Amino acid sequence: MSRFAPQQPDLFAPAKEPPQPRPECDPIAELTAMLEMLRASDRLPWPGVMATMPHELRAVRLGQQAGPEGERLASAILNETERLFAAEE
Repeated sequence: MSRFAPQQPDLFAPAKEPPQPRPECDPIAELTAMLEMLRASDRLPWPGVMATMPHELRAVRLGQQAGPEGERLASAILNETERLFAAEE
């Protein structure tokens, strides 16, 4: 009788290849691109409040990582999002 199920790899064997680290993004560049996209829009690029929230949270998180300049960009992104919400009402 085999110790392994047909689809189960050997748990104690060395890993085939180590997991690749996620490439680091440049928070300032990503925030700048997001802000430019929002400023160029006349309506929200996402379908509603629930779809917008993850993008706002990402902007805030990136802003915290990037320091004062990032926080300024994140604040501008949130202001643009509010402008677009108001335009849709």
